[in-house]
Amino acid sequence: MHARKTLLFDDFGRAWIKKGNDNAFDVAMGAYDGAEICELVGLFILYDLETNLGAESVGLYRDDGLAVLRKCSGSDADRMRKKITEIFKSYGLRISVETNLKSVNFLDVNLNLINGSYKPYSKPNNPPVYINTSSNHPPTIIRNIPAAISKRISTLSSSKEIFDQAAETYSEALSSCGYSEKIQYSEKENINSTKQDNSKKKNKSRKRKVIWFNPPFSKNVKTNVGGTFIRLINKHFPRGSKLFKIFNKNSVKVSYSCMRNIGAIMKSHNAQIRRSADKPPEKECNCRKKDSCPLSGKCLSQAIVYKATVNSDNESKQYIGLAGGTFKERYNNHTKSFRLEKYKKETELSKYVWGLKHKDEKFNISWDIVQKSNTKMRKSGICNLCLEEKMAILNSKMSNPRISLNKRSELISKCRHSRVKKK
Repeated sequence: MHARKTLLFDDFGRAWIKKGNDNAFDVAMGAYDGAEICELVGLFILYDLETNLGAESVGLYRDDGLAVLRKCSGSDADRMRKKITEIFKSYGLRISVETNLKSVNFLDVNLNLINGSYKPYSKPNNPPVYINTSSNHPPTIIRNIPAAISKRISTLSSSKEIFDQAAETYSEALSSCGYSEKIQYSEKENINSTKQDNSKKKNKSRKRKVIWFNPPFSKNVKTNVGGTFIRLINKHFPRGSKLFKIFNKNSVKVSYSCMRNIGAIMKSHNAQIRRSADKPPEKECNCRKKDSCPLSGKCLSQAIVYKATVNSDNESKQYIGLAGGTFKERYNNHTKSFRLEKYKKETELSKYVWGLKHKDEKFNISWDIVQKSNTKMRKSGICNLCLEEKMAILNSKMSNPRISLNKRSELISKCRHSRVKKK
């Protein structure tokens, strides 16, 4: 079985593959779609297991499986164990199988087949740890943690007695993290009433289109960012405005996001230093005549925001752009639009250049690097490079709007490097 080779690459573009067997199925730990591939492979193997164990007797969640054998002797169960091991071995996978169990731990629950009870389970020497009350998290998250734990442990407990036996461990974990509350048992809803409620026909309701604003939360900020944002919406889009239907308190919501913790910041910083230290020195220019390089010997610079200054007899104009790849590639596209009239509408810069040509005005263009950045994606679905370009355009228009060739619509344009696809 071979779904695909790994898509995990190092800084030099080399793919990580399994040593000694290039043709084996391989998904490296840390692959971006590792969870999806695990689900796909699990479903494939589950189909093979169903033919031997029965469609309703076996289940799989990622890399944990559970099977129930009814009216099966110990020897039959052992033969089934060997058969399952052979199935996995035929795919180049290893599996450990335990049989003849009356009680089994599956994920975070212990299932008892003798009395039909179930209770919470956690691995040995693995005490639960929760967010400290002094942590830099939004208050709503910290406030709802005890209630969420209570609901989860109640769901995993078949009775109040079993809940009380497990509650002490989780209450102590909460107390060590600064919480004064203890987890409380919540009665389960009546299954029959739930089925009756679900059987009732519900009226279809149209989903409201909501725009979410997710500012990062920090206790160091005294300003009520969420409240200030809502007041600005009410101020600039009052009732009666043309855009009131789009921007109002029902269509625009605020929800705080969490900042990265110190461990994540240090890990990212160290990884960046290691990458820069291991990288071989990059070639900055490949021009045959170094004196004619458009960017003063740095035409192979990548992920940059650049500025093109057009000087003519009557005026001087500036254009801000970005290059996700090398600047040389972007420069060649610009010169193509300057030479061929059919490409004159590609950019605002090419439109202006062709306007000067039609007027027979002499001009020259100089190129400079405004900012070096990267195409690393943010949680908002936009990369750092596009944000830097928008900031450079904004600064150019604020300092001297008359010489800027960029349009205001470029400030709200979508990120061209975005890998986030809206469904």
